[in-house]
Amino acid sequence: MSTSNSTPKNSIASEQTDHQITGPHHEPPSVANATTYWRCTSCNRESIREQDLYCEAFHAEECEVADRC
Repeated sequence: MSTSNSTPKNSIASEQTDHQITGPHHEPPSVANATTYWRCTSCNRESIREQDLYCEAFHAEECEVADRC
């Protein structure tokens, strides 16, 4: 998966923190069924649906981003 650090506008990721939501990331075309995904840099969970990352239940228990959902 890609390591792009683009920040969506009007998102948790726009806040100045070390832990944020990043994306969209694009898998290289060489990956079968390549897709776009978003990542939480605090708990390292990823989803192809951006809205998943804005739900507290999606994140790991100790995730700092989940506290801002």
